[in-house]
Amino acid sequence: MPKPLFITKHGKLGRKGNTLCFSGENLKKTIPIAQVSQIHCMGSVTLTSGAVDLVSVKGIPVHFYTVDGRYKGSFLPKKAGNGKLKIAQAQYYLDGSKRGYLAQQIIYGIRNSMLRSLRDSKIDVSALKKVEIAASSIEKLRGSEARLWSEYYQLFSKVIKMKFTKRTKRPPRDGVNAMISYGNVILYGIMLSSIIKANLDPDISFLHEPMESRFSLTLDLSEPFKPLLVMRTIKRVINKGIIKRQDFVKSQKNGGVYLNPEGRRKFVKELNRTLSTTVYSSKLKRNVSYLSIMDYEAKRFSYHFTGKKSYKAFKPWW
Repeated sequence: MPKPLFITKHGKLGRKGNTLCFSGENLKKTIPIAQVSQIHCMGSVTLTSGAVDLVSVKGIPVHFYTVDGRYKGSFLPKKAGNGKLKIAQAQYYLDGSKRGYLAQQIIYGIRNSMLRSLRDSKIDVSALKKVEIAASSIEKLRGSEARLWSEYYQLFSKVIKMKFTKRTKRPPRDGVNAMISYGNVILYGIMLSSIIKANLDPDISFLHEPMESRFSLTLDLSEPFKPLLVMRTIKRVINKGIIKRQDFVKSQKNGGVYLNPEGRRKFVKELNRTLSTTVYSSKLKRNVSYLSIMDYEAKRFSYHFTGKKSYKAFKPWW
């Protein structure tokens, strides 16, 4: 089954026949195109025209990030869209009650995932359950989301062996925040691939406001997966000693803390391991990966606009 390809080193991605070839410092590697579902360039990577041609033909999106984990942009191969689906998606955004319903379901999904990610930690999660998710306005729903994350981060700090007091961004102020920021931006790129595959318009969102500089629907649909994928990976790399304090560097420019090259390599490896984890689906009667679940979640969202099936909050069943 094709999987995401993460390139953490600087170099050039080219083509040889129907194979991708990466060349960097002290590294040359061929990558069969049939094994790749999407590409994430975490280092400074140049794509040759041949590589662009190949990923275009195969419909493989390529996402680019700065070395400190900020999203730069994506190459999205041209594909047949669904005009009616995009019109319906826009109509739902313009209807206040319909938009509110979807935003509320997204937040319920966030809480469901938070509770699942903490289930085996044997800590009191009643504070999460008590957060009211009122749908009277989008602003109040975003306030509910903020309270959920605030409570969740406090609980998460109790289950990891590294100091973490609060969420800080732009810049992250400690190692845990560095990994949250780095993991989240990768998750956004992965969800963007799922959204494009489902023929949704990534610019039209419901919980977050549409914006010029970001595909806002990726923020909506990624939120429920942060506890299950990013935070789960962070807990593992800390508590198992995979990533240590020497895997971070403090910026002299802004005082922020970031993963160094070796830390990024370790983190991406472990996040990819999490994405590949499978759980049994009684509906499909087979094991499915977290990556497949993300694809299916985007597809479920699209079904809501076509009237095929009303969207309900994501709820981990395992």
